[in-house]
This record gives sequence, structure tokens and C-alpha cells, in this order.
Amino acid sequence: MAIISSTGAVFLIKEPVSGRFGIHRLLAKLSFGEFKLSWDGTEEITVVTFNRRRTICKILHVDSTGVDCTTRILNTGTFKVMIEEGLIPERLSREDLIQLITEGTVNRV
Repeated sequence: MAIISSTGAVFLIKEPVSGRFGIHRLLAKLSFGEFKLSWDGTEEITVVTFNRRRTICKILHVDSTGVDCTTRILNTGTFKVMIEEGLIPERLSREDLIQLITEGTVNRV
């Protein structure tokens, strides 16, 4: 998957985020600490969010050269992730992220 960086931390935000939010609003939420991540504003980070119905996945990636935002919508069904107000973010591996955006779920052994 070319859209996934090979470095930096990856976090799954477990609270629903509006699918209408774009790069500027998501970056503002990250910068102002609304995602409950201890991010210093300079380190590379990837943040994965979902809308309430789990039909839209947004992947915000920040590194030293800039910011990008990718939207992922499955052809059928919904993403199989638990999201609810008040849940803390979860750290993901790159393999988990690839599985999540290709299959819509993360199956851990």
C-alpha cells in the first residue's frame, strides 16, 4: 500500500469523527489535543478516524515535510471497529492498518 508511511506512530481514534471533516479540521483536532494523543507537533504520526456509522475512514498523516489526508470507503459493508464516545486511542501496527483499510477489520491472534 503506497499510502501508508513506513515510519512514525499509527493511532486508531476510537471516538466517531464527522466524515465531512477534511485535512484542516482533522489537523486542528490533532494539534489542539482533541484526539487525546500526546503529540509534540513535530514527530511523524498517522491518525485513523471513522464516522459514527463506520462507513468512512479518514487517514491523516503528518511528517516533517507536510500533511496528507486519505479517505477510504469500502465497496460493501462497514468497517468492523469499535467506536464510542470516551474510548481512548489505540496504537496500531502497519500490518493492522493495511488489514483494516483493505478488509475492513483487524483480526488479532
